[in-house]
This record gives sequence, structure tokens and C-alpha cells, in this order.
Amino acid sequence: MANQRWNWGLSALLWFTTVAWAEPYVSTDGRFSAELSPATTCTTSSSDSPVGAVVTTVFLDKQPGRFLTVSFTDLPKLAILAGRDRIFDEARDGMLQQCSGTQTSWQRRDAQTRRLLYNAPGHRGETIFRLEKYRLYVIDVRSETSLKPALDSQFLQSFKIISPPAASAPAPKEP
Repeated sequence: MANQRWNWGLSALLWFTTVAWAEPYVSTDGRFSAELSPATTCTTSSSDSPVGAVVTTVFLDKQPGRFLTVSFTDLPKLAILAGRDRIFDEARDGMLQQCSGTQTSWQRRDAQTRRLLYNAPGHRGETIFRLEKYRLYVIDVRSETSLKPALDSQFLQSFKIISPPAASAPAPKEP
């Protein structure tokens, strides 16, 4: 009996110690922190849009059976003037198209936040879209359906904005 209590106590100590030592992934350029591993990769892409060039930065953490992603896009001021609902709808549609997913739920949390639940071949997914000033954050987790969803929620809840985005849209570059 004492041996079983000792094992339980040691297991609890190791679990709490591991959690205490865990450092969130911090992106100073992205102005966010999240529970991503040190193996996270970062890519940047640019695309043309009717309102000007749009640059997106994606942080991807591939884990066994799970993909964790935080991305952000600084939007041109004209995009904001077109309306938040349009921004969210286009971001949702792009996400579903990118992963060949089917929407199961689309919720408005507040004026700046939307939540998407979806199914993709062999996976379930959840995405949080957060608009902060002129920056759109997309926090996504896509997991094999056999995995427990508790880690998905833990990742999504770990996302924090560490400093506010610029108060105004980026100024156009002078030629």
C-alpha cells in the first residue's frame, strides 16, 4: 500500500514539474504566445487581393496525429472597411477549402471572434478566428478522430496575444 502511494506521489510530482517547466512558444513579431513545441516551423507567404497585397505568417507544429497552427495576416485598411463578417466568412471558407473540410458549426463569440468546428477526411478540426485591429489571427487544431479532444482545447485556450497589434493599418510603403 505504501509503495502504491509513493508511485502516485512521484507521478503527480513529475506531472506538475513538467507542466511548471513548460514554456509557451512566443512570437514577438506575431505578438502571441501558445503551447507549440520548439520544433514549430514558420513560413510566410504573400498573395494579391482586390484591396492590395496580403502577407500571412504561419506557425505549424506537427505532432503525432495532430496539427497545431497559429497564423496571422495584417489586413489592408480597405479590407476592414468591407466589414468584419466578410473577413470572417472568407477566412472560414479558405480554411475549409484548404483542408477539404465540411463545416459542422460556425459561432460568433463576440464582435472580434468566431469559432469553426469542421470535419476533414480522417480528422476533426476546430479553428478560432480573432480580429485585433488590422490583424487576423487564425488558431487551428486538426486531429485524427481517434485522439482525445482534451489536448485540442488545451492548445486553443493557450493562445494569448502578448501585446496589442498596431492601432492603425500599416502605412503604404513609399516608392
